[in-house]
Amino acid sequence: MSQAASGHRIGVIGSHGAVGRMLVELLRRSGCEVVCANRTRRTPDEGSFLVDARNAAGVREFAQGCGVVVNCAGPSYIIRDSVAGALPSGTIYVDPFGGSVFNDYDGQCACVINAGCTPGLSGLLARYVARRLDRCVSVTVCSGGREQGGVAGFADVILSTRDGYGYPGQMLVDGAPCPYVKRDGEEADMDSFPSDAEAVHSPFVTDELRNVASAHGIPMLTGMLVIPDRDSLHLLLKAMTSSHTDDPDELMRMFSRIDGSKSRLDAGRENWFALQVSARGYVGNSFRRVGVTVRAQDSSELSSIILAEVVFRCLDIDQLRGVHWGCEFLDPNSVIGSLESSGVTIEHATAHHATETRPDNELVESGFV
Repeated sequence: MSQAASGHRIGVIGSHGAVGRMLVELLRRSGCEVVCANRTRRTPDEGSFLVDARNAAGVREFAQGCGVVVNCAGPSYIIRDSVAGALPSGTIYVDPFGGSVFNDYDGQCACVINAGCTPGLSGLLARYVARRLDRCVSVTVCSGGREQGGVAGFADVILSTRDGYGYPGQMLVDGAPCPYVKRDGEEADMDSFPSDAEAVHSPFVTDELRNVASAHGIPMLTGMLVIPDRDSLHLLLKAMTSSHTDDPDELMRMFSRIDGSKSRLDAGRENWFALQVSARGYVGNSFRRVGVTVRAQDSSELSSIILAEVVFRCLDIDQLRGVHWGCEFLDPNSVIGSLESSGVTIEHATAHHATETRPDNELVESGFV
């Protein structure tokens, strides 16, 4: 955590949500002056204001004097222009998601997007493991769990798929999506996940991971979503196939209903989340597999830590411009140190292999879409 954050005014829109609550605590613990915006005032917080994130004028008034404003209200698919586009000149916009919604953004403020757990930490750890090798041959990123992440985050992910978020049933070879092929030894890249017969393993490469593979010369990259059971998968598919209305209120009502169904499905079951990132390649003439696993009760805790790190990094930069993705904006070693100091469980692994692993010939159909 940054010691230089003390005294800076930071705005958090959506501070009552799962990520927002933890982010506010982290920022205040570091000495920031935090002001909060929500549609309803549910706490006696002296720094809390009633602000509708879809009202640009209200957002602009709230953001006066803030060096950074973090959107934890989402979904950015709906409120990009009324929040990021409404901020005063010199204020930096930060979003735990954003997807490709900012590809054509031409607003006046600098933005750091896709700065949560997945995307964000997922791409950053892919960079981290690839750098531990002299020559990286492949990277595998597995993420998933049974958790309650909040309606806003759920809506953000689903709505971003409307304009393209990734490549279901695909992997990357030389930067290009191609049909997923199961690799020999792939089970070792998912040994941090519960061995539950109900779990669905679904190949899915995000736009974030494709950018990382291209930028860092990773020849082969596999992404895998671990969905705890088929009932959860059906709810996810229902959300994706029912999200084509352009009425924001109807969209959020629909997402709230599905989120409620997910909560009832998970009632009485233990929450868990894991992000396991592995790389294979050479150190000298020795072929090795290196990896890092991050575990938490849910991804909201991880997203709040990543967002806090982004805020502190923004405060250290003079005249930030343009749109930046969280996975490239932060230093992996600094983030891992912050996660460890926050009590997050992190496991590092290194194994020697005599020979390079190869894909099997059999194609495996995705269970995602």
